[in-house]
Amino acid sequence: MTAYRAGYCALALPPLIMNQITIVTKDYNGLTADITSALGSNDINIESLDAKKIDDTGVVMLKVDQYDRALRVLQNAGWNAITEDALIVRVKDEPGAIAHLAKRFRDANLQVRSMRIVQHHGDWGAIAVSAEPLEEAKALVKDELLAIDP
Repeated sequence: MTAYRAGYCALALPPLIMNQITIVTKDYNGLTADITSALGSNDINIESLDAKKIDDTGVVMLKVDQYDRALRVLQNAGWNAITEDALIVRVKDEPGAIAHLAKRFRDANLQVRSMRIVQHHGDWGAIAVSAEPLEEAKALVKDELLAIDP
């Protein structure tokens, strides 16, 4: 169970650090179907999926319920699955909030590998940020992290 900071709503929020899996490969008709079928046939539940086509490249980002097992299944099926840890950061839902967050990482000389909106709730949102080095990134946003591991 995840404990939430005082003052936050008790919603089904993601944990402090979210494990992401990213697959970058040549795009083809059925890529997402093949990836999701491989996971589903191994009883792995997909909790979030973001698939994009950039020119002739397919980029699929996943969050699953069995992270290590999903990595093995995807790698055994021939996909180059890249792992990534993302911090879940609370921001105001207003113009410029994500830019402000990105500038904080830039000004701290931390490399942001990815940023995704993962949840909206009223006047705030949850942003998944993958940055290096992870411990420095965590320290930078420690007051805005949504959840605390038990």
